[in-house]
Amino acid sequence: MHRVGVIGLGKMGLPIARNLAERGFAVTGYRRSGSPELIAAGGAVAASPAELARTADVLLSILPDAAAVEEVICGPAGTLTTLRAGTVHIEMSTIDVGHKDRIRAAVRRRGGDLLDCPISGSPGMVGPRLATTFASGDESSIEAVREILDAISGPWVYTGAFGTGATMKYVANMLLAVHTVAAAEALALARRTGLDLELVQRTLDNSIAASAIWKQRGPVMRERAWRPAPGPVDTLAPILGQVAAAAEAAGLRTPVFSSAKAVFDQAVADGWGELDIACVHDQISGASALTRGASA
Repeated sequence: MHRVGVIGLGKMGLPIARNLAERGFAVTGYRRSGSPELIAAGGAVAASPAELARTADVLLSILPDAAAVEEVICGPAGTLTTLRAGTVHIEMSTIDVGHKDRIRAAVRRRGGDLLDCPISGSPGMVGPRLATTFASGDESSIEAVREILDAISGPWVYTGAFGTGATMKYVANMLLAVHTVAAAEALALARRTGLDLELVQRTLDNSIAASAIWKQRGPVMRERAWRPAPGPVDTLAPILGQVAAAAEAAGLRTPVFSSAKAVFDQAVADGWGELDIACVHDQISGASALTRGASA
């Protein structure tokens, strides 16, 4: 299988499509506004999802919400209108698993299959193959697209039955939120008490107190450099809502996560959605809108 149709050529989808093209796959993409960037990378652009499905051996979609996923698959110009039997659809959007499962049932009725394969990592991690894909669904379908999963971006892991990929993504984002707020609190304390912030960063980077978020976002928080945003608040916040719903459905108390989520919710309410997630440092320290992102 060498012809891949990629639906959603945004911050994540475009580098995924480029990676596939670089690995020798014939890539055709779909985005309402077109994609000269994909054409420049050696790919082609289709006029509709239906046009993609007419010739693609494998479909891949990564979109911002459930409504968009539903439209490109089940809509009047969606992939189901032309889907060929045996086509595997790698669905990488982070949306409610129940919704994705209903779409999967529709795909299966047409003789195809749909996999739940969310990706963990910021857009800047996709191109250099540093992001991780959590692949879940029918094992034979996974095997059929193994080479494509290898080419998407960095490592991938088979998490099990359909939907476990999304659950793994929830676990990852729960930790991301908690670690980001914890790093922001610690740096805010260091700043408020007059410590040398570079010394704090350097001293703790390789200590037991460090985390990947501390190392990656600590310098961003120190400089208050919220733009350009490798991981905007607006991208993370809806996922945190899904995490909260999943935890509630599992009957789990999440006092630490709930507190972290409240900080991000406030950032959204204050209009900070386009800023990097590290901006919660200013949510915690009480910086005004005039000082946030001062170095942008």
